[in-house]
Amino acid sequence: MSNKPNTIAEKRTALNELLAWFESDDFTVEEAVDNFKKAETLAKEIEDELMSAKNTITELKQRFDESA
Repeated sequence: MSNKPNTIAEKRTALNELLAWFESDDFTVEEAVDNFKKAETLAKEIEDELMSAKNTITELKQRFDESA
């Protein structure tokens, strides 16, 4: 994860990679804490972006319904 992911798809991929890392047997507590924080941040960013997209779609639908 050298480059910061920008799209939801890239963030999901990065999150899945972190989750897979947690399933491995080769990690330290320090790494686990750091990766947990990264995963938590990615999950929050994904959730925020999806909520924003949902709100945009809802607004567009309302405008469409009003003009129909």
